[in-house]
Amino acid sequence: DQRAYIHPKQWYQRRVRGRKEADQFLESDPPKRKKKAKRRANRAALEQKRQEIEMESFKEFASTVTADYLAEMCRSKNDCEIPSKASNGRRLIWVSLWLASFVYAWYNIALSIGVYMSKPTATKLNFYEANSDGVPFPTVTICNFNKFNKSYFDTDDLNTKKGQLKDFLKITTPIWGHKEELDSESWDTKYGQIVQSSMKDVLQTATHTLEGTIEFCKFSGKPCQPSQSNGGRIENMEIKDVDPTAAFDTVFTEHGLCYTFNKAGNLTMARTGALYGLSLRLHVAQDDYFETQDVAGFKVLLHNSYEPPMIEEYGFALRPGSETYVRIRLQKYRDTPRPLGYCDPFLETQFNTNYTISVCVMQHRAKNMYLKCGCIAFYMDRVDIVATPGRKPNICNLKEERTCADKVLEDIALGTLFIDGEKVPEPDCPSPCVYTTYTYTISQSEYPSSAVKEKVVEEVNKQKGTSGGEEDAGSWTIERIRDNYLKVHIYFEELSTLEMERHPSYLISNLIGDVGGQLGLLLGMNICSLVQFTDYIIRFSFFKGFMRVLRYYKAKKRGK
Repeated sequence: DQRAYIHPKQWYQRRVRGRKEADQFLESDPPKRKKKAKRRANRAALEQKRQEIEMESFKEFASTVTADYLAEMCRSKNDCEIPSKASNGRRLIWVSLWLASFVYAWYNIALSIGVYMSKPTATKLNFYEANSDGVPFPTVTICNFNKFNKSYFDTDDLNTKKGQLKDFLKITTPIWGHKEELDSESWDTKYGQIVQSSMKDVLQTATHTLEGTIEFCKFSGKPCQPSQSNGGRIENMEIKDVDPTAAFDTVFTEHGLCYTFNKAGNLTMARTGALYGLSLRLHVAQDDYFETQDVAGFKVLLHNSYEPPMIEEYGFALRPGSETYVRIRLQKYRDTPRPLGYCDPFLETQFNTNYTISVCVMQHRAKNMYLKCGCIAFYMDRVDIVATPGRKPNICNLKEERTCADKVLEDIALGTLFIDGEKVPEPDCPSPCVYTTYTYTISQSEYPSSAVKEKVVEEVNKQKGTSGGEEDAGSWTIERIRDNYLKVHIYFEELSTLEMERHPSYLISNLIGDVGGQLGLLLGMNICSLVQFTDYIIRFSFFKGFMRVLRYYKAKKRGK
Protein backbone atom coordinates (compact mmCIF):
# COMPACT_ATOMS: atom_id res chain seq x y z
CA ASP A 1 0.00 0.00 0.00
CA GLN A 2 1.74 3.15 -1.24
CA ARG A 3 -0.43 5.47 0.86
CA ALA A 4 0.60 3.67 4.11
CA TYR A 5 4.37 3.98 3.35
CA ILE A 6 6.08 7.36 3.95
CA HIS A 7 9.75 7.94 3.19
CA PRO A 8 11.73 9.08 6.29
CA LYS A 9 13.04 12.24 4.57
CA GLN A 10 9.54 13.30 3.54
CA TRP A 11 8.31 12.41 6.98
CA TYR A 12 10.87 14.73 8.57
CA GLN A 13 10.57 17.63 6.10
CA ARG A 14 6.80 17.87 6.14
CA ARG A 15 6.58 17.27 9.91
CA VAL A 16 3.27 15.56 9.48
CA ARG A 17 3.85 13.48 12.49
CA GLY A 18 4.87 14.57 15.95
CA ARG A 19 8.39 14.94 17.26
CA LYS A 20 8.05 11.81 19.44
CA GLU A 21 7.53 9.46 16.48
CA ALA A 22 10.35 11.19 14.58
CA ASP A 23 12.78 10.64 17.45
CA GLN A 24 11.77 6.98 17.70
CA PHE A 25 12.44 6.58 14.01
CA LEU A 26 15.83 8.27 14.22
CA GLU A 27 16.90 6.07 17.20
CA SER A 28 16.44 3.02 15.05
CA ASP A 29 18.93 4.56 12.52
CA PRO A 30 22.01 6.04 14.38
CA PRO A 31 23.79 7.50 11.27
CA LYS A 32 20.81 9.57 10.32
CA ARG A 33 20.40 10.70 13.93
CA LYS A 34 23.98 12.01 13.97
CA LYS A 35 23.46 13.74 10.64
CA LYS A 36 20.28 15.39 11.92
CA ALA A 37 22.01 16.58 15.11
CA LYS A 38 24.89 17.99 13.06
CA ARG A 39 22.49 19.95 10.86
CA ARG A 40 20.75 21.29 13.94
CA ALA A 41 24.06 22.38 15.44
CA ASN A 42 25.07 24.09 12.19
CA ARG A 43 21.78 25.98 12.02
CA ALA A 44 22.08 27.04 15.65
CA ALA A 45 25.64 28.28 15.07
CA LEU A 46 24.55 30.15 11.94
CA GLU A 47 21.64 31.77 13.75
CA GLN A 48 23.94 32.76 16.64
CA LYS A 49 26.41 34.23 14.17
CA ARG A 50 23.62 36.15 12.43
CA GLN A 51 22.45 37.59 15.73
CA GLU A 52 26.01 38.59 16.62
CA ILE A 53 26.41 40.35 13.27
CA GLU A 54 23.10 42.15 13.69
CA MET A 55 24.01 43.21 17.24
CA GLU A 56 27.42 44.44 16.14
CA SER A 57 25.80 46.36 13.29
CA PHE A 58 23.20 47.88 15.60
CA LYS A 59 25.84 48.78 18.22
CA GLU A 60 27.88 50.48 15.55
CA PHE A 61 24.83 52.32 14.25
CA ALA A 62 23.65 53.39 17.72
CA SER A 63 27.09 54.74 18.61
CA THR A 64 27.51 56.74 15.38
CA VAL A 65 23.99 57.97 14.58
CA THR A 66 23.27 61.65 15.30
CA ALA A 67 19.94 60.84 17.03
CA ASP A 68 20.87 61.38 20.69
CA TYR A 69 17.98 59.38 22.15
CA LEU A 70 19.09 56.15 20.50
CA ALA A 71 22.64 56.50 21.76
CA GLU A 72 21.43 57.19 25.32
CA MET A 73 19.05 54.21 25.31
CA CYS A 74 21.91 51.86 24.39
CA ARG A 75 24.58 53.41 26.62
CA SER A 76 25.25 50.98 29.53
CA LYS A 77 28.11 49.08 31.14
CA ASN A 78 27.95 46.30 28.62
CA ASP A 79 26.85 48.44 25.69
CA CYS A 80 23.39 46.92 25.01
CA GLU A 81 24.55 43.33 25.56
CA ILE A 82 24.15 42.42 29.27
CA PRO A 83 21.75 44.89 30.92
CA SER A 84 21.90 45.47 34.68
CA LYS A 85 19.18 46.78 37.00
CA ALA A 86 20.69 50.27 36.89
CA SER A 87 20.97 50.23 33.12
CA ASN A 88 17.40 48.93 32.78
CA GLY A 89 16.00 51.78 34.87
CA ARG A 90 18.05 54.34 33.00
CA ARG A 91 17.03 52.88 29.66
CA LEU A 92 13.36 52.90 30.69
CA ILE A 93 13.53 56.63 31.40
CA TRP A 94 15.12 57.35 28.05
CA VAL A 95 12.64 55.14 26.21
CA SER A 96 9.73 56.94 27.90
CA LEU A 97 11.16 60.33 27.00
CA TRP A 98 11.72 59.18 23.43
CA LEU A 99 8.16 57.89 23.04
CA ALA A 100 6.65 61.12 24.43
CA SER A 101 8.87 63.26 22.21
CA PHE A 102 8.13 61.06 19.20
CA VAL A 103 4.35 61.35 19.61
CA TYR A 104 4.47 65.11 20.22
CA ALA A 105 6.84 65.70 17.30
CA TRP A 106 4.68 63.84 14.80
CA TYR A 107 1.57 65.54 16.12
CA ASN A 108 3.13 68.92 15.34
CA ILE A 109 4.39 67.65 11.98
CA ALA A 110 0.84 66.53 11.09
CA LEU A 111 -0.44 69.99 12.00
CA SER A 112 2.21 71.61 9.78
CA ILE A 113 1.28 69.34 6.86
CA GLY A 114 -2.40 70.24 7.36
CA VAL A 115 -1.56 73.95 7.27
CA TYR A 116 0.44 73.47 4.07
CA MET A 117 -2.34 71.48 2.37
CA SER A 118 -4.89 74.22 3.21
CA LYS A 119 -2.85 76.68 1.06
CA PRO A 120 -3.04 79.73 3.32
CA THR A 121 -2.45 83.17 1.82
CA ALA A 122 -1.33 86.56 3.04
CA THR A 123 -2.34 89.92 1.60
CA LYS A 124 0.09 92.77 1.22
CA LEU A 125 -1.27 96.32 0.84
CA ASN A 126 0.64 98.85 -1.24
CA PHE A 127 -0.28 102.48 -1.85
CA TYR A 128 0.92 104.23 -5.01
CA GLU A 129 0.54 107.92 -5.66
CA ALA A 130 -0.73 109.00 -9.08
CA ASN A 131 1.75 110.26 -11.64
CA SER A 132 1.41 113.49 -13.61
CA ASP A 133 -1.11 111.93 -16.00
CA GLY A 134 -3.50 111.13 -13.16
CA VAL A 135 -5.59 108.02 -12.46
CA PRO A 136 -7.51 106.16 -15.20
CA PHE A 137 -11.17 107.16 -15.07
CA PRO A 138 -13.65 104.27 -15.23
CA THR A 139 -16.02 103.52 -18.05
CA VAL A 140 -19.51 104.58 -16.92
CA THR A 141 -22.56 102.76 -18.31
CA ILE A 142 -26.01 104.25 -17.66
CA CYS A 143 -29.31 102.44 -18.26
CA ASN A 144 -32.86 103.66 -17.78
CA PHE A 145 -34.96 101.13 -15.89
CA ASN A 146 -37.59 101.60 -18.60
CA LYS A 147 -36.58 99.79 -21.78
CA PHE A 148 -39.38 100.92 -24.08
CA ASN A 149 -40.66 104.44 -24.78
CA LYS A 150 -44.44 104.55 -24.47
CA SER A 151 -44.76 107.33 -27.05
CA TYR A 152 -43.41 104.99 -29.73
CA PHE A 153 -46.43 102.72 -29.43
CA ASP A 154 -49.09 105.08 -30.76
CA THR A 155 -51.59 102.37 -31.68
CA ASP A 156 -53.26 99.29 -30.20
CA ASP A 157 -54.23 97.81 -33.56
CA LEU A 158 -53.05 94.21 -33.61
CA ASN A 159 -52.97 94.32 -37.38
CA THR A 160 -49.95 96.64 -37.20
CA LYS A 161 -46.40 95.84 -36.16
CA LYS A 162 -46.44 98.43 -33.36
CA GLY A 163 -49.75 97.12 -32.05
CA GLN A 164 -48.52 93.52 -31.98
CA LEU A 165 -45.28 94.56 -30.32
CA LYS A 166 -47.09 96.58 -27.65
CA ASP A 167 -49.42 93.70 -26.86
CA PHE A 168 -46.51 91.25 -26.80
CA LEU A 169 -44.53 93.37 -24.33
CA LYS A 170 -47.55 93.85 -22.08
CA ILE A 171 -48.07 90.09 -21.87
CA THR A 172 -44.46 88.89 -21.58
CA THR A 173 -43.04 91.61 -19.30
CA PRO A 174 -43.25 90.43 -15.67
CA ILE A 175 -45.17 92.59 -13.18
CA TRP A 176 -44.74 91.76 -9.51
CA GLY A 177 -42.95 88.57 -10.53
CA HIS A 178 -45.81 87.32 -12.77
CA LYS A 179 -45.33 86.71 -16.48
CA GLU A 180 -47.77 85.07 -18.88
CA GLU A 181 -46.67 82.19 -21.06
CA LEU A 182 -47.64 82.08 -24.73
CA ASP A 183 -48.46 78.93 -26.66
CA SER A 184 -46.95 78.22 -30.06
CA GLU A 185 -50.16 79.09 -31.93
CA SER A 186 -50.21 82.62 -30.51
CA TRP A 187 -46.78 83.32 -31.94
CA ASP A 188 -47.78 82.45 -35.48
CA THR A 189 -51.32 83.80 -35.53
CA LYS A 190 -51.30 86.77 -33.14
CA TYR A 191 -47.73 88.05 -33.57
CA GLY A 192 -46.92 87.04 -37.12
CA GLN A 193 -45.44 90.43 -38.06
CA ILE A 194 -42.90 90.57 -35.22
CA VAL A 195 -42.10 86.91 -34.56
CA GLN A 196 -38.86 87.08 -36.58
CA SER A 197 -37.74 90.44 -35.17
CA SER A 198 -34.93 90.56 -32.60
CA MET A 199 -34.95 92.52 -29.38
CA LYS A 200 -32.02 94.56 -30.70
CA ASP A 201 -34.16 95.81 -33.59
CA VAL A 202 -36.97 96.72 -31.21
CA LEU A 203 -34.70 98.59 -28.79
CA GLN A 204 -33.04 100.61 -31.51
CA THR A 205 -36.39 102.13 -32.45
CA ALA A 206 -38.51 102.01 -29.27
CA THR A 207 -36.14 103.05 -26.46
CA HIS A 208 -35.36 106.45 -24.90
CA THR A 209 -33.05 108.54 -27.07
CA LEU A 210 -29.63 109.67 -25.94
CA GLU A 211 -30.57 113.31 -26.51
CA GLY A 212 -33.61 112.92 -24.29
CA THR A 213 -31.63 111.21 -21.52
CA ILE A 214 -28.42 113.25 -21.08
CA GLU A 215 -29.29 116.93 -20.62
CA PHE A 216 -26.11 118.13 -18.92
CA CYS A 217 -22.57 116.74 -18.84
CA LYS A 218 -19.32 118.02 -17.36
CA PHE A 219 -16.01 116.26 -16.90
CA SER A 220 -13.11 117.74 -14.95
CA GLY A 221 -14.96 121.04 -14.71
CA LYS A 222 -15.35 121.36 -18.49
CA PRO A 223 -18.15 120.43 -20.93
CA CYS A 224 -17.99 116.80 -22.06
CA GLN A 225 -16.45 116.19 -25.46
CA PRO A 226 -15.81 113.07 -27.52
CA SER A 227 -13.38 110.86 -25.66
CA GLN A 228 -11.26 110.19 -28.76
CA SER A 229 -10.44 113.87 -29.46
CA ASN A 230 -6.96 115.08 -28.52
CA GLY A 231 -5.99 111.63 -27.35
CA GLY A 232 -8.58 111.71 -24.59
CA ARG A 233 -6.77 114.32 -22.50
CA ILE A 234 -9.41 116.66 -21.13
CA GLU A 235 -6.78 119.24 -20.24
CA ASN A 236 -6.07 119.81 -23.94
CA MET A 237 -9.72 120.54 -24.81
CA GLU A 238 -11.08 124.00 -25.23
CA ILE A 239 -14.06 125.07 -23.14
CA LYS A 240 -16.99 125.64 -25.44
CA ASP A 241 -20.64 124.74 -25.72
CA VAL A 242 -20.96 121.26 -27.15
CA ASP A 243 -23.59 118.58 -27.30
CA PRO A 244 -23.62 116.90 -23.85
CA THR A 245 -24.19 113.54 -25.53
CA ALA A 246 -21.04 113.75 -27.66
CA ALA A 247 -18.97 111.77 -25.17
CA PHE A 248 -21.45 108.87 -24.99
CA ASP A 249 -21.74 105.68 -27.04
CA THR A 250 -24.55 103.14 -27.19
CA VAL A 251 -24.17 99.65 -25.78
CA PHE A 252 -26.58 96.73 -25.33
CA THR A 253 -26.95 95.13 -21.90
CA GLU A 254 -29.52 93.04 -20.03
CA HIS A 255 -31.29 96.34 -19.33
CA GLY A 256 -31.69 97.09 -23.01
CA LEU A 257 -30.06 99.92 -24.91
CA CYS A 258 -27.75 101.86 -22.58
CA TYR A 259 -25.24 104.67 -22.91
CA THR A 260 -21.53 104.55 -22.05
CA PHE A 261 -19.14 107.35 -21.12
CA ASN A 262 -15.39 106.84 -21.75
CA LYS A 263 -15.97 103.68 -23.76
CA ALA A 264 -12.37 103.65 -25.00
CA GLY A 265 -11.07 103.96 -21.44
CA ASN A 266 -8.50 106.64 -22.33
CA LEU A 267 -9.61 109.42 -19.96
CA THR A 268 -7.64 110.18 -16.81
CA MET A 269 -8.27 112.34 -13.76
CA ALA A 270 -5.59 114.35 -11.96
CA ARG A 271 -7.80 116.06 -9.35
CA THR A 272 -10.14 114.99 -6.60
CA GLY A 273 -13.58 116.24 -5.59
CA ALA A 274 -17.02 116.54 -7.17
CA LEU A 275 -16.06 119.66 -9.17
CA TYR A 276 -13.47 117.68 -11.15
CA GLY A 277 -15.33 114.47 -11.73
CA LEU A 278 -18.15 113.50 -14.09
CA SER A 279 -21.34 115.51 -13.44
CA LEU A 280 -24.59 114.58 -15.21
CA ARG A 281 -28.19 115.69 -15.19
CA LEU A 282 -30.40 112.86 -16.41
CA HIS A 283 -33.96 112.92 -17.62
CA VAL A 284 -35.88 109.95 -16.28
CA ALA A 285 -38.90 110.60 -18.55
CA GLN A 286 -41.47 108.80 -16.39
CA ASP A 287 -44.18 110.31 -18.58
CA ASP A 288 -42.99 107.96 -21.33
CA TYR A 289 -42.62 104.86 -19.18
CA PHE A 290 -44.18 101.71 -20.57
CA GLU A 291 -47.28 100.66 -18.69
CA THR A 292 -45.66 97.50 -17.26
CA GLN A 293 -42.61 99.28 -15.80
CA ASP A 294 -42.78 99.32 -12.00
CA VAL A 295 -39.36 100.84 -11.12
CA ALA A 296 -38.23 104.37 -12.00
CA GLY A 297 -34.72 105.76 -12.26
CA PHE A 298 -31.37 104.70 -13.69
CA LYS A 299 -28.89 101.94 -13.10
CA VAL A 300 -25.19 102.80 -13.27
CA LEU A 301 -22.12 100.59 -13.59
CA LEU A 302 -18.46 101.58 -13.13
CA HIS A 303 -16.16 99.15 -14.92
CA ASN A 304 -13.07 98.76 -17.07
CA SER A 305 -13.40 99.51 -20.77
CA TYR A 306 -12.46 95.93 -21.74
CA GLU A 307 -15.16 94.35 -19.57
CA PRO A 308 -18.70 93.59 -20.76
CA PRO A 309 -21.12 95.71 -18.71
CA MET A 310 -22.88 93.19 -16.44
CA ILE A 311 -25.08 95.92 -15.04
CA GLU A 312 -27.74 93.53 -13.77
CA GLU A 313 -25.28 91.95 -11.30
CA TYR A 314 -22.97 94.83 -10.36
CA GLY A 315 -24.77 98.11 -11.07
CA PHE A 316 -26.22 100.52 -8.51
CA ALA A 317 -29.48 102.49 -8.79
CA LEU A 318 -30.22 106.23 -8.94
CA ARG A 319 -33.69 107.43 -7.96
CA PRO A 320 -35.51 110.46 -9.39
CA GLY A 321 -35.52 113.70 -7.39
CA SER A 322 -32.07 113.08 -5.92
CA GLU A 323 -28.53 114.37 -6.29
CA THR A 324 -26.12 111.48 -5.85
CA TYR A 325 -22.43 111.70 -5.00
CA VAL A 326 -20.36 108.67 -5.93
CA ARG A 327 -16.85 108.66 -4.46
CA ILE A 328 -14.65 106.16 -6.24
CA ARG A 329 -11.24 104.66 -5.68
CA LEU A 330 -9.03 102.59 -7.95
CA GLN A 331 -7.91 99.23 -6.58
CA LYS A 332 -5.55 96.77 -8.18
CA TYR A 333 -5.39 93.09 -7.28
CA ARG A 334 -2.31 90.99 -7.94
CA ASP A 335 -2.03 87.25 -7.41
CA THR A 336 0.98 84.92 -7.56
CA PRO A 337 0.95 82.68 -10.65
CA ARG A 338 1.22 78.92 -10.43
CA PRO A 339 3.01 76.80 -9.27
CA LEU A 340 3.83 78.97 -6.25
CA GLY A 341 0.45 80.75 -6.34
CA TYR A 342 -3.12 79.96 -7.33
CA CYS A 343 -3.89 81.92 -10.53
CA ASP A 344 -3.44 80.72 -14.11
CA PRO A 345 -1.21 83.06 -16.15
CA PHE A 346 -2.50 81.65 -19.47
CA LEU A 347 -6.18 82.57 -19.10
CA GLU A 348 -6.08 85.22 -21.84
CA THR A 349 -4.74 82.65 -24.30
CA GLN A 350 -7.49 80.23 -23.33
CA PHE A 351 -10.30 82.79 -23.72
CA ASN A 352 -8.83 84.59 -26.79
CA THR A 353 -9.44 88.02 -25.21
CA ASN A 354 -8.64 90.19 -22.19
CA TYR A 355 -9.73 87.77 -19.51
CA THR A 356 -12.03 88.96 -16.73
CA ILE A 357 -14.54 87.13 -14.60
CA SER A 358 -17.34 88.97 -16.44
CA VAL A 359 -16.06 87.69 -19.79
CA CYS A 360 -15.90 84.13 -18.44
CA VAL A 361 -19.44 84.23 -17.03
CA MET A 362 -20.87 85.78 -20.19
CA GLN A 363 -19.12 83.24 -22.43
CA HIS A 364 -20.50 80.42 -20.29
CA ARG A 365 -24.03 81.75 -20.70
CA ALA A 366 -23.64 82.38 -24.43
CA LYS A 367 -22.19 78.91 -25.08
CA ASN A 368 -24.97 77.05 -23.27
CA MET A 369 -27.67 79.28 -24.75
CA TYR A 370 -26.36 78.54 -28.24
CA LEU A 371 -26.26 74.79 -27.54
CA LYS A 372 -29.80 74.81 -26.15
CA CYS A 373 -31.52 77.36 -28.40
CA GLY A 374 -29.30 77.67 -31.46
CA CYS A 375 -28.95 81.43 -30.89
CA ILE A 376 -27.67 83.96 -28.36
CA ALA A 377 -29.22 86.96 -26.61
CA PHE A 378 -28.92 90.35 -28.30
CA TYR A 379 -26.51 91.79 -25.71
CA MET A 380 -24.10 88.84 -26.11
CA ASP A 381 -23.23 89.84 -29.65
CA ARG A 382 -19.74 91.07 -28.74
CA VAL A 383 -16.27 90.20 -30.01
CA ASP A 384 -15.04 89.23 -26.54
CA ILE A 385 -18.08 87.01 -25.89
CA VAL A 386 -18.54 85.31 -29.26
CA ALA A 387 -14.96 84.15 -29.62
CA THR A 388 -15.62 81.44 -32.25
CA PRO A 389 -13.45 82.23 -35.29
CA GLY A 390 -15.15 82.08 -38.68
CA ARG A 391 -18.64 81.53 -37.28
CA LYS A 392 -21.02 84.07 -35.82
CA PRO A 393 -24.10 82.69 -34.05
CA ASN A 394 -27.54 84.04 -34.78
CA ILE A 395 -29.25 86.51 -32.47
CA CYS A 396 -32.45 85.14 -30.96
CA ASN A 397 -35.69 86.56 -32.28
CA LEU A 398 -38.52 87.52 -29.95
CA LYS A 399 -40.01 84.04 -29.96
CA GLU A 400 -36.70 82.29 -29.31
CA GLU A 401 -35.77 84.78 -26.61
CA ARG A 402 -39.00 84.41 -24.65
CA THR A 403 -39.49 80.66 -25.10
CA CYS A 404 -35.86 79.46 -24.80
CA ALA A 405 -33.18 82.05 -24.00
CA ASP A 406 -34.91 83.47 -20.91
CA LYS A 407 -35.46 79.96 -19.54
CA VAL A 408 -31.80 79.06 -20.13
CA LEU A 409 -30.69 82.04 -18.06
CA GLU A 410 -33.13 81.12 -15.29
CA ASP A 411 -31.93 77.50 -15.26
CA ILE A 412 -28.27 78.59 -15.18
CA ALA A 413 -29.00 80.84 -12.20
CA LEU A 414 -30.80 77.99 -10.40
CA GLY A 415 -28.26 75.33 -11.44
CA THR A 416 -30.95 73.21 -13.15
CA LEU A 417 -29.90 73.46 -16.81
CA PHE A 418 -29.66 70.14 -18.69
CA ILE A 419 -28.34 69.75 -22.24
CA ASP A 420 -28.60 66.35 -23.96
CA GLY A 421 -29.55 64.77 -20.65
CA GLU A 422 -26.48 66.03 -18.80
CA LYS A 423 -26.50 68.72 -16.13
CA VAL A 424 -24.51 71.81 -17.00
CA PRO A 425 -21.93 72.54 -14.25
CA GLU A 426 -21.34 75.91 -12.69
CA PRO A 427 -18.93 78.15 -14.64
CA ASP A 428 -15.31 77.76 -13.61
CA CYS A 429 -14.16 81.38 -13.63
CA PRO A 430 -10.96 81.86 -11.60
CA SER A 431 -9.61 85.29 -10.79
CA PRO A 432 -6.96 86.63 -13.19
CA CYS A 433 -3.43 87.21 -11.93
CA VAL A 434 -3.76 91.00 -12.28
CA TYR A 435 -6.97 93.00 -12.51
CA THR A 436 -8.31 96.40 -11.47
CA THR A 437 -11.66 97.46 -10.08
CA TYR A 438 -13.36 100.60 -8.81
CA THR A 439 -14.83 100.71 -5.33
CA TYR A 440 -17.39 103.38 -4.56
CA THR A 441 -19.31 105.03 -1.74
CA ILE A 442 -22.72 106.60 -2.39
CA SER A 443 -24.48 109.48 -0.65
CA GLN A 444 -27.68 111.25 -1.72
CA SER A 445 -29.64 114.43 -1.12
CA GLU A 446 -32.91 115.85 -2.40
CA TYR A 447 -32.89 117.62 -5.77
CA PRO A 448 -33.91 120.32 -6.35
CA SER A 449 -34.08 121.87 -2.88
CA SER A 450 -37.09 123.86 -1.66
CA ALA A 451 -35.02 127.06 -1.67
CA VAL A 452 -34.65 127.10 -5.46
CA LYS A 453 -37.73 125.19 -6.53
CA GLU A 454 -39.47 128.29 -7.96
CA LYS A 455 -36.40 129.20 -10.00
CA VAL A 456 -36.03 125.65 -11.24
CA VAL A 457 -39.71 125.46 -12.21
CA GLU A 458 -39.33 128.67 -14.17
CA GLU A 459 -36.20 127.51 -15.98
CA VAL A 460 -37.61 124.09 -16.86
CA ASN A 461 -40.87 125.53 -18.22
CA LYS A 462 -38.87 128.05 -20.23
CA GLN A 463 -36.75 125.26 -21.67
CA LYS A 464 -39.77 123.07 -22.45
CA GLY A 465 -41.79 125.97 -23.91
CA THR A 466 -44.65 125.71 -21.41
CA SER A 467 -46.26 128.49 -19.38
CA GLY A 468 -45.96 126.88 -15.99
CA GLY A 469 -49.46 127.88 -14.97
CA GLU A 470 -52.03 125.52 -13.53
CA GLU A 471 -54.25 126.00 -16.59
CA ASP A 472 -51.52 124.52 -18.80
CA ALA A 473 -51.78 120.72 -18.61
CA GLY A 474 -48.24 120.32 -19.91
CA SER A 475 -46.61 122.65 -17.42
CA TRP A 476 -43.81 121.41 -15.18
CA THR A 477 -44.39 121.59 -11.43
CA ILE A 478 -41.79 120.89 -8.77
CA GLU A 479 -43.35 117.45 -8.17
CA ARG A 480 -43.15 116.59 -11.84
CA ILE A 481 -39.53 117.80 -12.00
CA ARG A 482 -38.57 115.64 -9.03
CA ASP A 483 -40.27 112.65 -10.67
CA ASN A 484 -38.32 113.10 -13.89
CA TYR A 485 -34.88 114.52 -13.10
CA LEU A 486 -31.81 113.58 -11.10
CA LYS A 487 -28.16 114.59 -10.87
CA VAL A 488 -25.11 112.45 -10.25
CA HIS A 489 -21.45 113.28 -9.55
CA ILE A 490 -18.78 110.59 -9.99
CA TYR A 491 -15.33 111.57 -8.74
CA PHE A 492 -12.18 110.28 -7.07
CA GLU A 493 -11.93 110.71 -3.33
CA GLU A 494 -8.14 110.34 -3.60
CA LEU A 495 -5.74 109.74 -6.46
CA SER A 496 -3.63 107.05 -4.83
CA THR A 497 -4.02 103.47 -6.03
CA LEU A 498 -4.48 100.71 -3.50
CA GLU A 499 -2.78 97.50 -4.62
CA MET A 500 -3.67 94.27 -2.85
CA GLU A 501 -1.11 91.57 -3.49
CA ARG A 502 -1.93 88.03 -2.47
CA HIS A 503 0.82 85.48 -2.07
CA PRO A 504 1.18 82.08 -0.36
CA SER A 505 2.05 82.48 3.30
CA TYR A 506 3.23 78.89 3.88
CA LEU A 507 5.54 77.46 1.25
CA ILE A 508 7.24 74.05 1.02
CA SER A 509 10.37 75.66 2.50
CA ASN A 510 8.34 76.65 5.57
CA LEU A 511 7.06 73.08 5.89
CA ILE A 512 10.57 71.62 5.65
CA GLY A 513 11.80 74.11 8.24
CA ASP A 514 9.00 73.24 10.68
CA VAL A 515 9.49 69.49 10.22
CA GLY A 516 13.24 69.86 10.73
CA GLY A 517 12.69 71.99 13.82
CA GLN A 518 10.38 69.42 15.39
CA LEU A 519 12.75 66.53 14.65
CA GLY A 520 15.79 68.43 15.89
CA LEU A 521 14.26 69.92 19.03
CA LEU A 522 12.27 66.91 20.24
CA LEU A 523 14.14 63.92 18.78
CA GLY A 524 17.66 65.29 18.28
CA MET A 525 17.53 64.38 14.58
CA ASN A 526 18.53 66.17 11.43
CA ILE A 527 18.84 65.40 7.75
CA CYS A 528 22.02 63.45 8.44
CA SER A 529 20.08 61.26 10.87
CA LEU A 530 17.49 60.46 8.24
CA VAL A 531 20.20 59.48 5.78
CA GLN A 532 21.85 57.26 8.42
CA PHE A 533 18.54 55.55 9.28
CA THR A 534 17.87 54.95 5.59
CA ASP A 535 21.35 53.55 5.04
CA TYR A 536 21.03 51.22 8.05
CA ILE A 537 17.61 49.93 6.96
CA ILE A 538 18.91 49.25 3.46
CA ARG A 539 22.01 47.43 4.73
CA PHE A 540 20.04 45.45 7.32
CA SER A 541 17.39 44.46 4.77
CA PHE A 542 20.12 43.40 2.33
CA PHE A 543 21.80 41.25 5.03
CA LYS A 544 18.52 39.61 5.98
CA GLY A 545 17.75 38.94 2.35
CA PHE A 546 21.19 37.49 1.74
CA MET A 547 20.81 35.15 4.70
CA ARG A 548 17.43 33.97 3.46
CA VAL A 549 18.85 33.24 0.03
CA LEU A 550 21.78 31.36 1.60
CA ARG A 551 19.48 29.20 3.72
CA TYR A 552 17.29 28.51 0.69
CA TYR A 553 20.17 27.19 -1.41
CA LYS A 554 21.49 25.09 1.47
CA ALA A 555 18.07 23.55 2.01
CA LYS A 556 17.75 22.93 -1.72
CA LYS A 557 21.17 21.24 -1.71
CA ARG A 558 20.17 19.01 1.18
CA GLY A 559 17.00 18.07 -0.66
CA LYS A 560 19.03 16.64 -3.50
